[in-house]
Amino acid sequence: MKMSCCHFRLEPVAVCLLALAMLSGQGGAQTTYYGKQIGSFPTGQAGLDGTVYAVDANRLQIVGFSFDGSGTAQFRAGSTASPSGVEGVQVPDEQGRTTPLGVYSNGKLVIALPAGTTVDSIKWFAVWSQNSNLGHVTIPDNFVSPSPRRIGEFIRFGHGVRSGEVTILNAKQFRIESLHYDGFGPDAFFWAGREGTTPNSRGFKVPDDSGSFDQKAPRYTGQTIEIMLPGDVTVYDINWLSLWCIRFAENFGHVRIPASADLNVPPVVENVVVVPMALDNCVELHRDMQVSWSLKGDSLEVELAGRVEDGDYMAFGPSGCDDRTCMVGSDVTVAWFDSDVPRAVDYTLRAYSQCSGTSGVCPDNRVSGTDDNVNITGRQNNGITRIRYSRPINTGDATNDKVIDPSQNTYISWAIGPINPSGVAAKHHTRVQAPWLQLMFGRQAADECEAINSEAPPPVTPWPTRYIKGDDVTNFTIRIGPTGGRKGYEAITGLPSWGIAWFVNDLLIPELELKRGYNYTFIVEGGDNSSIPAQYHPFYITDDPKGGYVQKTDAEKERVRVFAGVSETGMPTAAGRYCEYISPNGDTSETTDTFEAYFNTLQLQCQPGQAARFTWTPDQNTPNLVYYHCFTHQYLGWKIRVVDEFTSGAVGVRAGTLAVVGSLVVGALSVLLSRA
Repeated sequence: MKMSCCHFRLEPVAVCLLALAMLSGQGGAQTTYYGKQIGSFPTGQAGLDGTVYAVDANRLQIVGFSFDGSGTAQFRAGSTASPSGVEGVQVPDEQGRTTPLGVYSNGKLVIALPAGTTVDSIKWFAVWSQNSNLGHVTIPDNFVSPSPRRIGEFIRFGHGVRSGEVTILNAKQFRIESLHYDGFGPDAFFWAGREGTTPNSRGFKVPDDSGSFDQKAPRYTGQTIEIMLPGDVTVYDINWLSLWCIRFAENFGHVRIPASADLNVPPVVENVVVVPMALDNCVELHRDMQVSWSLKGDSLEVELAGRVEDGDYMAFGPSGCDDRTCMVGSDVTVAWFDSDVPRAVDYTLRAYSQCSGTSGVCPDNRVSGTDDNVNITGRQNNGITRIRYSRPINTGDATNDKVIDPSQNTYISWAIGPINPSGVAAKHHTRVQAPWLQLMFGRQAADECEAINSEAPPPVTPWPTRYIKGDDVTNFTIRIGPTGGRKGYEAITGLPSWGIAWFVNDLLIPELELKRGYNYTFIVEGGDNSSIPAQYHPFYITDDPKGGYVQKTDAEKERVRVFAGVSETGMPTAAGRYCEYISPNGDTSETTDTFEAYFNTLQLQCQPGQAARFTWTPDQNTPNLVYYHCFTHQYLGWKIRVVDEFTSGAVGVRAGTLAVVGSLVVGALSVLLSRA
């Protein structure tokens, strides 16, 4: 980092780095959970075998159950010291029948105990035939059956996240009471992981209460919701559950999961729809299409996701050329829904034409090849189609298939188009364009995708840029507020936002015009508690258009200059109490024509404490263009234009007064810090 006023270079220092780790996709279950184990039947007699688990106080689950069906056997349970045909009760089979047991081979049964009988009240569970005990399990003394577990409320960090009691209903399902979240996080999802004791980037998406993670988390205003872990993951595999912003690696709030040894919750035994785990990597191919993948040994598991019309396909695969993207010669999968059936067909692209004979865009199995795609699944939800399949990285078919080298960049072909009435891909209407895309399939896991919009959003008219001229306005109050959706930060800057942005004198990221030699005072209320990252936004001024100084590597810090808000040791110096403009009734930016009207819907909330205050005097060493930013997060601020003379004809504005100007350039500073 270069500090302009003193003309020296900072040596690298250890500064509480905010880790922006790559997603590791870790979420596979460690073991299958069947409930709390009671014991196993002794093997041998009548082919009996199996292990018995308690599902809850009223149900048992028998895993690996085998029985040859001999005699007139039945399930029985009782509270006597040993099994008896006189004492105890008959227990219906898995279908609720009391007829003799049939033949079973390695089955999995869920058995409901009769009314008035609970697992805690019995001492044995047996397979009983006439007057003979074929085998039984003994319920241990002081046995406690699985039951739902209350684990407290969400710990609050940002974006208004709070909740009532969170309950683990079973090994995969949570109930969250009275959930609140403002919905402003740009890339926020329910998120869980097993690494660390607090949320971090090494986690995985959890479907929301609609059963999907196709869209980012919606706004919640006190609803009680239920969500379910994806794939085969259970609560025994995770340490925490959070609302997490993937793009900015920020935790908005979370609950901790008790240690496995301290958990005793029911397994999932009902037939429920479980969303599969998100794959390790995701790349956006187009605003309407994404590809995700995981490398699993010699196979590549791929998921294509897109907002496509009924009857349209998504095509994806290695390019026909090694040095660029070219369609001819490509080895692609064409994926679509055939009525309710997901298809993922292996194609070879031999010419720019419809498949005819052995030429054109043809399924492999029509040109003496084989369809190498397996494990095809799919779902359609919220207007998004997802189709998943697996393929070998080397099929052994050099004529129709490409060999994928996971360690090398591979040029990619992709397209969207219609399936003709014969079930064959017709000419695309959307396809890859330059610059050509390359993917390394064996790269470190990273999710680079945002949620696909289920429908194209209507166009909006952005709010014009606001401008403050520093001739008679020399004091600037700096606070946090919402970005104003598509009409605000992103429209003004053309850059992504984190869901919050700087408000300067009650204006959303105005451009400042400041004069060299003038003294300007900045009163900063962006948060001073570093233990709550979502409410810790030290203010600084730099020539870096992104901000987020603490996130930069040592080499990146060497390439930027800092003019105010950071000490010579690289620590933030402008961190005052936390004040934030909130939208108590939800974001109204889409339906509000002007910023003035939008600002009137906001409420200011300030925490106790003092503002940070510093004075900055631009001088001849200050560049013409600098930026005000947040020390810990990127993309919260905007431009400062530093001039020798104020722009002639421009109208200066006082705090709270709005003026629209054209494009601006921005300027810089030197630093003096004092606290009020």
